[in-house]
Amino acid sequence: MVSFASDIVPLFTRQDTSCMSGRGVILNSYAYMSNAAGDAVYADHANARHVLARLQGSEKPRMPMGEPAWSAAKIAIFQNWISGGFQP
Repeated sequence: MVSFASDIVPLFTRQDTSCMSGRGVILNSYAYMSNAAGDAVYADHANARHVLARLQGSEKPRMPMGEPAWSAAKIAIFQNWISGGFQP
């Protein structure tokens, strides 16, 4: 089981967290990232799903900004957290 605290938070650098918080995206907040609310693009868990789309490069700006793209393995961990039910 992939958990937010032990598996997801460590994937993001301090720079990632700082950069995205300036854009209203709070990468190290479980409450923010696991929020079940949807939006015009995603029916549920829009915050986490938008982060995933930015990590995959299907939404812009791509994350992490100014750094190399995440490996497929790191993206898979994030995807597994989502598919596993957003475990704390």
